[in-house]
Amino acid sequence: MKKKSISILMAAAIVASLTAGNLQVAEAAKKDEQVTVSVWSWDSPYFEALKSAYEAEHPEVKLELTAVEWGDMQPKVQQALASGSELPVVLVMDNIIIDNWKKMDICEDLAAYGFDKSEYVESLADQAVTEDGTVVGVEINVCPAGIAYKRDLAKEYFGTDDPNELSEIFNSYDAYAEKGAEVYEKSNGEVYLFHSGQAVAEWLYFADDTPVMSGDTLNYTEKMTNIMSVLTKMRDANAVDSYQNGTPEANATYADDTHIFYPCPSWSPSYYIQGNDPDGAGNWGIMHAPADYIHGGAAAGITKMSSDEQKKAAYDFLIWSTQGEGATLARDAVGYITPYKKLMNDPEWVKASDDMIEFFGGEDIANLYYQEIAPNTKMAVPSRCDSVFVNVRSDLAQLLMNDKEMTLDDAVNTGKEQITQLITDDSVTIE
Repeated sequence: MKKKSISILMAAAIVASLTAGNLQVAEAAKKDEQVTVSVWSWDSPYFEALKSAYEAEHPEVKLELTAVEWGDMQPKVQQALASGSELPVVLVMDNIIIDNWKKMDICEDLAAYGFDKSEYVESLADQAVTEDGTVVGVEINVCPAGIAYKRDLAKEYFGTDDPNELSEIFNSYDAYAEKGAEVYEKSNGEVYLFHSGQAVAEWLYFADDTPVMSGDTLNYTEKMTNIMSVLTKMRDANAVDSYQNGTPEANATYADDTHIFYPCPSWSPSYYIQGNDPDGAGNWGIMHAPADYIHGGAAAGITKMSSDEQKKAAYDFLIWSTQGEGATLARDAVGYITPYKKLMNDPEWVKASDDMIEFFGGEDIANLYYQEIAPNTKMAVPSRCDSVFVNVRSDLAQLLMNDKEMTLDDAVNTGKEQITQLITDDSVTIE
């Protein structure tokens, strides 16, 4: 019996050893068979929130994330194309300049993989479709926008921190100028409504329904006048401070007590407000702007240069991110709401986290964004000149804030000179 027991134990040990060896070989083989899906994006928090969960569910796929600044994305891709170097498998394309990406013709037609754009919010899905019907990307999120405010300052200067009451007070652009002048005077020149003319100009750009282009005509004078006339009026009323938007100094104002309002698309609460004012829980609210608007958004596409295995894995990841578990993870981690209609139209699914509701003083900001604002907005039609227009708009806004003597006409004329030099396409007529 003793010998038999020893033999059984030895046999078990051999089997265990072989099993362990086989498992190690299998794991090594699995690692060797992994498909690497590289992703270039300025939106690192979003993709980082998805990476570990997706890789855990799909051990055969490795997501390789590379952070690229928004303004550097297109030049980086153009440089890679010119030098013949490798492009990412997944490329993120901002809706502001998506027409430029379409013309580069470097992304797969996702319809060939079974993508059905009718399952997504139409106005968004169409952003990533070319004139011949090619679907170059999956829209990642819906970006309705409002105006964020600091509750303590709102109570002090306007007598209320209720978002509905504040929306009534600030129901026009003129109201911002009038109240801005009152706040500036009452605070002895220390408190402004907004921290940055560039931030205000960006808000006004998206809220204005004048298309950047109509056919081959750039509607420069009309659209830029609409934007800069409001900014000039606010500047002259001392409603706007002169910080350059997005700088560390400008971001520090989120936590101060001298700036009240911030244009606030749905991605801003986590990225800008919580990120720059982590101790501000309970002191923030969000209200309607005078006109509801969409600000931002991006599509993720799959580059043609990738291998078939990479394309297949990338497509699965994009569908998982916008239709599957990834959509819920993105909602909970960074507040992104997918434009996939089955989820977006479900009020039980579209909800702010308890932490986010607490941070915004008990306000369900998801309900505000997606049930109140989103249904009342229209998407601007992208054009091939959007990126140039945006850059000139940002420069002009800062010039206006730095030079208080600059008039509206001066600003519009200066911008027209700039944009005429920057647009070298002879087929474009600048009006």
